[in-house]
Formats: sequence, structure tokens, C-alpha cells
Amino acid sequence: MMDKKNTMLWSFSLLIISIVTVIWGVCNIAGIELPDVAVRIMGVIDICAIPVLVYTSIKKKGR
Repeated sequence: MMDKKNTMLWSFSLLIISIVTVIWGVCNIAGIELPDVAVRIMGVIDICAIPVLVYTSIKKKGR
């Protein structure tokens, strides 16, 4: 059960980080300037997802 939960958290955090990164990259390449609030919200979401990704990656590696 814990193994499945760990894999789900790992996948979800990786998905969140990649979505935020793609949005920032596409907007940067297209020259679209995002509102300051949107950038800050995505930054907070990204910062929250990184420790989850690190923790679950370490747990997956330790198996």
C-alpha cells in the first residue's frame, strides 16, 4: 500500500513540476508576460512539489 502511495506522490509531484516549467518556458519563448500573481503562485506550487519529489525519490531508491 505504501509503495503505491509513494509512486502516486512521486508521479504527481513530477507532473506538477513539469507543468509549471513548461508554462514558464512557453511564455518566455513566446514573449508572453505572466501576471506577477500567477508567477508567484506557480513558484510556491513548484517549491512545495520539489521536497515531495526528493523525498519520494529517496524512498523509491531505498527499496
